[in-house]
Amino acid sequence: MAIKGSLSEASLPDVIQLLTYSNKSGCLSVTDGRNFANVFIKDGKIICATMLNRKPRLGDILLTKKIIDDDTLSRALKVQKSEKKKRIGEILIEIGAITEEVLKNELKIQIEHTIFTMLTWEDGYFNFEADLLPPPEEYTIKLSAQELLLDGARRIDEWQQIENKMPSFETVLVRKGDTENISLTAEEKKIMELIDGSRSIDDVIKVSKFGFFGTSRIIYGLLSASLLVEPEKKLECEKVTSDISECKNLGFAFYKTGMYNEAEREYNKILEVNNNDPEALFYLGLIQLARGNHVVSRINLLKSYGQEKRVSVLVNLAYVCIKSELYEEAIEYFEHAGDSASDNIKIKCNMGIAFYEVGNLDGAAKIFKEIIEKSPEIITPYIYLPIICLKQGNSEASKSLLNDAIDRFPRFPIFKNNLAVLYESVDEAGEAEKLYRQALEVAPRNELICRNLADFYYDVQILGAAKELYEKISDDKRDWRILFRLGNIYLRQGDQGKALSLWEQARQLNPSEKIIVQNIELLQKSGGE
Repeated sequence: MAIKGSLSEASLPDVIQLLTYSNKSGCLSVTDGRNFANVFIKDGKIICATMLNRKPRLGDILLTKKIIDDDTLSRALKVQKSEKKKRIGEILIEIGAITEEVLKNELKIQIEHTIFTMLTWEDGYFNFEADLLPPPEEYTIKLSAQELLLDGARRIDEWQQIENKMPSFETVLVRKGDTENISLTAEEKKIMELIDGSRSIDDVIKVSKFGFFGTSRIIYGLLSASLLVEPEKKLECEKVTSDISECKNLGFAFYKTGMYNEAEREYNKILEVNNNDPEALFYLGLIQLARGNHVVSRINLLKSYGQEKRVSVLVNLAYVCIKSELYEEAIEYFEHAGDSASDNIKIKCNMGIAFYEVGNLDGAAKIFKEIIEKSPEIITPYIYLPIICLKQGNSEASKSLLNDAIDRFPRFPIFKNNLAVLYESVDEAGEAEKLYRQALEVAPRNELICRNLADFYYDVQILGAAKELYEKISDDKRDWRILFRLGNIYLRQGDQGKALSLWEQARQLNPSEKIIVQNIELLQKSGGE
């Protein structure tokens, strides 16, 4: 079950209720363009929820709340180094530092904080991926979505009263005067203890045991009573390693969901701190590649490789060069990548493609044959090798490879299409037509197959079938030849006006083609307008 959409079209509570009432399991990813949250649902219960740019470390929170001390945390982290699959909370329970109840409470606070924050987002996008759950070692709990949403709605109403009166969450607050003679609640005293002149409001929220809303409400009250103030000289927040890590997490999440503008923004933040960060340069290169801006993509990838020699950068550099038709340069990068990863199938496939594009058919054939021998499940060699064999004059080898591909990949109609093209080229029309129809049965909307079979029918003068297939091809994919042939068919069927209209469209696409101009002039002279 794939569910995706915009928060302006479907409210988040409705989406969550739909998933939980249906007892779904999976991951609901939500973003407002600046933040990215994941809510994991199992059998209709919310079991985990995190925000990528506000994911405090459990150990640090417990330390700040004085539930554990430095020695205990150090001991737990040492255990985690040798048992990497174990979470810090699980280790702390095993060594007796905390109870399972304490851990569950902290996770509950984190989930409540995440859900509440998400409910404040008026714009953004959501995507649900079924059956995607946290890894088995992740500690989870089960919470009722209905209770979380009801509590969240109540908090939203109260939050709207104070939201515009709160300073930004990056603001560092200081205490004002002596509060010993002022009657404060236990909660207010706890928050005052956390205000130390270095923590921002966001930092205080992260380590407070009262959650996002509870802590914000207390800070708002203390600000209103003038017990907390902004310092006269505002402190500049330094960009530290943790900030860069958050930007990288967010950038990657946005990139994976195709939100390239947002991903680009996060990686550019990193470059403001370190303009040579190889990871940021790498993903900025991939973003430009996805946009089709190959020049800028190549520049960023070259910069990334200059900072860190990684095979993945070389492979993508080579791919950009292929897209830019710089095949010799692509081969050079693939060869360098192959030195470090000689068994990498992706590198071998792409190198074979590059050899094919520069006309080195023997070199390409050798690579593709090696891949088929070692990894017959890889599809790429079966696409290129039959074409290479045909170009080398070995049509029988090409037929054999395509038949093998059809057996191995029955759900890929392209191989039947290619074999049909081959049969057509050697005047085996019956076999060609049969394979074209079989391919269309698997993929009735495949425009390449429609075009090939339409051309076949047109050439053998089965014009009704040719017309039906040509008209299945979308307007933006019709070249002048399709329009010209459709015009000819309509003329044969007696519709001169439609024929003239189609020929005029064909002439716009290819004004230098004489046959189009001649047909238009002849039809106009005959009075068909």
